[in-house]
Amino acid sequence: MEPRNVYKFCPRCGGKLVDNQDFLECTSCGFHFYINSIPCNAVIIENERHEILMVKRKVEPRADTWDLPGGFLKPGENFFDSAKREIREELHVEIEITGIVGIYEDTYLFQNILNPTLMIATTAKIISGNLKADDDVSEYTYFPKEEVLKLELSFIGIRKSLEDYIKNES
Repeated sequence: MEPRNVYKFCPRCGGKLVDNQDFLECTSCGFHFYINSIPCNAVIIENERHEILMVKRKVEPRADTWDLPGGFLKPGENFFDSAKREIREELHVEIEITGIVGIYEDTYLFQNILNPTLMIATTAKIISGNLKADDDVSEYTYFPKEEVLKLELSFIGIRKSLEDYIKNES
């Protein structure tokens, strides 16, 4: 369900929200409720054989599909810190960000609400630690670049970022 069809009441006063194209507006107090894209990150890590590290999602949405490691930014969190935190939580390694692949729009179904997302895909290298699947990751595997796009990938933005990365690395 689209966020505009879910949010009906003002978080400030409880009045009725009506759609005003760019935002939802409270009919009682005039509060403007914007539905913005949720910022997230995805990290492309290659090994010495130039294979790409992919993780299998443990949880919905899209459980048991292949994904890039990463996740959502916390309020007030620096983007680069968020990417490093997500990799630490999911894989127990420390990384150094080496570049930015691109910025991708997508959606993320959570609690039956189809939220818009804005993902920044980066490249990174592992600088310390030993890989271990944890948090919302059930397993990880390195795949040859020519195999990655054949996998059942979790999100459109992940596919587009991998396509761009592979095209630019060739």
